[in-house]
Amino acid sequence: MKNTLTIVIALLLAFCGSVCGQPAGTLDLTFNTTGKVVYDKDLTDVYWDVKVQTDGKIVAVGSSMGSSYMPYIEVSRLLTDGSFDPGFGTNGHFNMNPKSESGAYKCLIRDNGKILVCGYSTDYTQYGMLIFQLNENGVLDSTFGDHGVVYQVIGSGENIAYAMTLQKDGKILVAGYTQNIDFKNVPVIIRFSETGILDATFGIGGIAEVPVTESDNDFSAVSIQSDGKILAAGHISNGMSWYSLLIARFDSTGSLDAGYGTGGIVNLNLNNVDDEFYDLQLTGNDDAVLTGFTVSQADLFYHLLVMKFDNAGQPVTGFGDNGKVIFGDVPYTFGDAMAIQPNGKILVSGCTGDLMPANNDWALWRFNQDGSADNSFGTNGLVTTDFFGNADEALGIALYADKIILAGKTRNADNMLDFAVARYTNDVDVAVGQIPGLQKFSVSPNPVKHGETVNLVYELKQDESISIGLISNTGISVMEISLGKQVAGNHSEQILLPSDLAAGVYYFRVTGSTSTTGSAKMVVTD
Repeated sequence: MKNTLTIVIALLLAFCGSVCGQPAGTLDLTFNTTGKVVYDKDLTDVYWDVKVQTDGKIVAVGSSMGSSYMPYIEVSRLLTDGSFDPGFGTNGHFNMNPKSESGAYKCLIRDNGKILVCGYSTDYTQYGMLIFQLNENGVLDSTFGDHGVVYQVIGSGENIAYAMTLQKDGKILVAGYTQNIDFKNVPVIIRFSETGILDATFGIGGIAEVPVTESDNDFSAVSIQSDGKILAAGHISNGMSWYSLLIARFDSTGSLDAGYGTGGIVNLNLNNVDDEFYDLQLTGNDDAVLTGFTVSQADLFYHLLVMKFDNAGQPVTGFGDNGKVIFGDVPYTFGDAMAIQPNGKILVSGCTGDLMPANNDWALWRFNQDGSADNSFGTNGLVTTDFFGNADEALGIALYADKIILAGKTRNADNMLDFAVARYTNDVDVAVGQIPGLQKFSVSPNPVKHGETVNLVYELKQDESISIGLISNTGISVMEISLGKQVAGNHSEQILLPSDLAAGVYYFRVTGSTSTTGSAKMVVTD
């Protein structure tokens, strides 16, 4: 039995080597044949964030600006082959500009498939936070806010939303800054109901904030711990000519948590020059991993910064150099966004190279859990991607199955900024979608040959209509079966695989009428 198991494992490893193809961090040539998509729409085009739906379609959000020099919002959806989805908005795009100027910085995909986006809009007399929700077809959802849009003005100054997350109850937390009566930017978190109504029970009138003394401060990332406490990160000014790192923790009511940092706040400067956090992710034990940049007094270079803090707001000394990793020996190296893989390894996207507008490239780093560079990824843990030999930056990152998706901007041959998306291979599979309504979901036998029958076992927590889909490793739908209304409890379904199904990795997906979604991986052999 032991020898048989060893042979099976060896065969599976050999099979994976043949179907998984290139090493992790290699451009996926099944995506637009080059692994990259560049979209030249207007004079200045930037994607700030990217997410992936459970069916593998990619949603990217940002802004565009034309000859009128009035930025407007752009939301795009790409199919798994890298083409824009004609079933979304207009030819794959949704555009909006409620006021004179607007921008979008972050998006979320809800369990029901609706797309939530935050940013700002202004008519230059008011500068409001903007939140809107799209249906799956790229049309404003009339059940959210005012015909799909929430425009939140606080005071008479600027208000911008840079980050967003969802509570378990569906309430929306938006983070950014608002300007007080002294024209100082105040880092804030604002909570809204699931339908976009300001939640006055949170903080003071729906707003939780960090006290400031100087003018330039903000939150650029927000996340929720397993106990419901809220972490937000960004930068803060301290009466100096540079920024310091900022993390703040609030309880679920919006009050600063005195058990974190100093009075609920971490205010830290590393080198007496500029330091900023741009993104924040939580590990399984609620340690906070953050990325951004730090500037060194020695060379005045911008260096990638990755840090880890424990649940009390103290640097984790076993991570990197006493809690921090500083990376890069060229003038301009940033970490813009990050994702933590199921095995705990840390992916960071950004850029590295010369100071703008000179050449710098998209950068994708992978670090081990202790902060050391993962030498199995790219070259010494780093993968770079050049587009036109000009300034490029990867501003958003998402994981799907065994793929890494980046979105951002590239400066084209005419020195204009274009939207850009790239997809890379990974050596880790990420579960497709959440499983709020499934107790279990499995497929057997596994591996299996094409043309054979497999048994799907799943358990529903409530009655609902169910459909089962089979999706290829590249996100292409192979088959879809509607099972109709199913009662709560255990279920077993026999599925006959197509006789012409090619060898490879596939995912069965169960989708329910009340947002139940789960996936199970299956390997098909010849």
